[in-house]
Amino acid sequence: MSETHPIASLKTMLRGVLLGDAAIHAALGGAVHDAPPRGLEPPYLILGDASARENATNDADGRIIDIELVLVTRARGTRSALQIAALIEARLAAGDLVPDGQRLVALIHRETLTRQDVVRSLTRVAIRLRAFVEPL
Repeated sequence: MSETHPIASLKTMLRGVLLGDAAIHAALGGAVHDAPPRGLEPPYLILGDASARENATNDADGRIIDIELVLVTRARGTRSALQIAALIEARLAAGDLVPDGQRLVALIHRETLTRQDVVRSLTRVAIRLRAFVEPL
């Protein structure tokens, strides 16, 4: 069993995969973080809230992890933010995703939500994913 928590392993893998994609790296300027960065102007992506619950079978331990990726931009409206979100969704759908110490059984895109923060002049796009993992 892996010493790394499955959520931490999944977040590390997501960060590496997204930063390794040239188009996503260029769109975000390499700004993929585990928490909202202090003093950094958007755009950036936060590997946000996550929850893990048991999903074992008779043959294997397993977890279901729900995670939210939050894209933050200063763009007026959602068009450019959704273009970046589409790059992220396409890269994750392409596969080749291997979290450390885990076998990724499936990664499912559950929904994409847009939010406008008119007070702070921010656009947020939340990408909600569900991962099914088993320890190696």
